[in-house]
Amino acid sequence: MNRNRTVLVQMQQLISRFHFEKMVKENKSDKNVRTFTTWNLLQVMMYAQIAQKKSLRDICMSLQSNISSWYHLGLQSISRNNLSNSLMKRPAIVFEKLFSMILSQVQEIKKNSTDKRFKFKNPIYAIDSTTIGLCLTLYEWASFRTTKAGIKIHTAYDIKKQIPEFMVVTEAKQSDHRGILSMPILEGAIYVLDRGYLCFKNLENINKNRAFFVTRIKTNTKYKTIEKKKVTGNEILKDCIISFTGVKSSDYPELVRLVRFKDPEDNKVYDYITNNTTLAASTIANIYKSRWDVELFFKWVKQNLKIKTFIGTSKNAVLIQIWVAAIAYLLTEYLRFISKTGFSRMETFRIIGVNIFASRNIIDLLRIKFRRIKKKLNRLDVQLDFGF
Repeated sequence: MNRNRTVLVQMQQLISRFHFEKMVKENKSDKNVRTFTTWNLLQVMMYAQIAQKKSLRDICMSLQSNISSWYHLGLQSISRNNLSNSLMKRPAIVFEKLFSMILSQVQEIKKNSTDKRFKFKNPIYAIDSTTIGLCLTLYEWASFRTTKAGIKIHTAYDIKKQIPEFMVVTEAKQSDHRGILSMPILEGAIYVLDRGYLCFKNLENINKNRAFFVTRIKTNTKYKTIEKKKVTGNEILKDCIISFTGVKSSDYPELVRLVRFKDPEDNKVYDYITNNTTLAASTIANIYKSRWDVELFFKWVKQNLKIKTFIGTSKNAVLIQIWVAAIAYLLTEYLRFISKTGFSRMETFRIIGVNIFASRNIIDLLRIKFRRIKKKLNRLDVQLDFGF
């Protein structure tokens, strides 16, 4: 990367401009556009995400104060009205496709990632969703309840690679198990589902694609025991083969395995069901426990990316900002991986944000080892000094 270019420009160089412009052309995103292109919109919104800008005025004033950086960015002009109209009219599908393209690149470089918690080679995907609350009076298109509005982000999170495998954004009123109907199922993969996704049709879809599922059984789920297995260890209370007997049991006619696990930390008992009969019962419990990783992912995203408040109230504007936030996350993970930095994800994101307009090599920046400077202070050094 060019050392004379800013950190923001270097991050954008990670995105294939050729493929992006191809997406723009396919969706006619730049039709009748003179100066502020879709690429410029991506640049500005990336800057807003990384630098944590809060409003249209904040974005425009910050960029106008750094007008010397416009040349490398390719910006010709910026105004609140232009930015607002672009967020409302440019199709969000362009940014969604860009997210998918970058995701495939990050998955490729992290394909050999391993997890010390598990010895088997099967990939593990934790499926869950998070809801982002919105103001009903401003976002009527996302009405959720009588007095609330919201959107829901459904995610299949790769436990071993620590990146999303699949992501879709829906209105909050859509049920969890319907949100993943378009999710591709990979043969041999293990899918860890929250109880909200427990639907016999979803389980059957995973099973028929020769993949495995691990989930918690609901308290009102009816079943009968077919075969009991030998239990080993104090934490495993039960290990058996069951079949569903409820009203919708015909949606999943196959036998499943039930593992009853007692958590030694809080002494609570959990019932897990799976179609995998080869892994140890304790491994099944540990697989479900790893589902917490997706919760930590949602927590990090909500704390560090700007997806709880939005610039603009249209559905298109909200979707663009969510996908740009997801792209910023992927680029951060990509840079962490190729730089082999010792900084955490949060530290990396903050270092990039602070140096966004600095003309420093981004890889060298992430390889810096900060040292705490310890100095003995004399009493005279800490006294208040009046310069009269």
